[in-house]
Amino acid sequence: MYGRAVYRATCCVIGFCQSHGLWLGPAIWHFLDASCVCKGPSYMSTPNLFLIAAPRAGSTQLAYWMDSHPDISLSRVKEPNYFSAHEFKPDYVRSSHLNDVNPTQYVKSGCARRAQFAVFRSCADYEALFATSCSRWRFEASTSYLACPEAPVKLQVYAPQARIILLTRNPLERSLSHYKLARRTGRVAHSLRQALLEEQSGITDLAARFLLRPSRQWPGCARIKALFDPGQILSIEFEKMIVSPRACLNDIAAFLNVDPRGFDLSVQVRNASAAVRFDRLNRLLEVRGFKTILRRHLPFRIKAMLKPIWFDTGCTMDISAGDRFRVASALDIECGC
Repeated sequence: MYGRAVYRATCCVIGFCQSHGLWLGPAIWHFLDASCVCKGPSYMSTPNLFLIAAPRAGSTQLAYWMDSHPDISLSRVKEPNYFSAHEFKPDYVRSSHLNDVNPTQYVKSGCARRAQFAVFRSCADYEALFATSCSRWRFEASTSYLACPEAPVKLQVYAPQARIILLTRNPLERSLSHYKLARRTGRVAHSLRQALLEEQSGITDLAARFLLRPSRQWPGCARIKALFDPGQILSIEFEKMIVSPRACLNDIAAFLNVDPRGFDLSVQVRNASAAVRFDRLNRLLEVRGFKTILRRHLPFRIKAMLKPIWFDTGCTMDISAGDRFRVASALDIECGC
C-alpha cells in the first residue's frame, strides 16, 4: 500500500516539475523518475526516451553522442526492435543472421558488451537492457519503428510520457546510402535496379525492404505526432546535424533539460560507406553467418586493425544517374540528376 502511495506521489511531483519547467539535477531526478521505481535494494529502470530514425539517417552517431552525456544512457543493444518485432519473421531473422546477439542469452549472461541490432520479443529481456541504468534519461534507437505502422501505438501504450527524438534524412540520399551499406555488408550482391524491382514486386520479405519503405518517413512522423504531445517530440534533420552537430546537441539538451556541456563530440562511430575490397568473399561470409560470429567475438582492437585491410576507405560506390532517377521516381520525388 505504501509503495503505491509513494509511486503516485512521485508521479505528481514529476508532473508538477515538468509542467513548470523545473530541472532538479541528475541525482534528484533519479529518485523522482516514475519509470525508475525502487523495488527493494535495487531499481527497475525502463526507457523514457526514444530516438526514432530511418536507417542511414545518422542515428548511430547521434545515439553515441547522446550516450556520452552523464545524464543520458543508451541501451546495451542500440536497436532492440521490441515494438516492431512482429515485422521480423523468426525464420527470416535466423536465415539472414540479423541478430548480433541472441537476446535471451545476452540478457542472462549479463554481458556489458555493446551490440548494434537484435530483435527482442520478450518484455523482460527488453527491459533488462535498461535494468542497470541510473541515468535520468534512458533510451534506445531502433530504426524500424518509423516505418512500422503499429510501433508508435505500442510505444505510446508502453511509455505515454516518453520523449521522442525524430531524425529524418533526404529520402533519395537515404535510399542510396542504404543500398551502399547492403553491398558493403554483403547482404545484397545484385544491382540497385534489380534490388528495386524485387522490392516493388513484393517478393522481398517485409523486413528486407530497405530501399523505399524506410525512405517514406513522413507517414511515420505523422503517426508519432498524432499520439504524442508536441512538447514530447523534437525533430532533427540529418543534413543539419552533420553540418552543425553542436547546435543539434544544444537543441537536444534544451529538449531534455540537461547541461549542453555534457556531450562529447569526439565520440565517432559513424557507419561509413567505404567499398569492400573482397566482394565475393564478403558476400559468402555474410550469407554463411560467419560475419555475425566475428562481430560477436572479435575484440574491438582486432576489428579496428582489420577494417583498413577489408575496406578501401578511399573508394566509395558510385550510383549512376539512371539508377538515381529510378529510385527517385519510385519514391515519387524530383531528382536533380
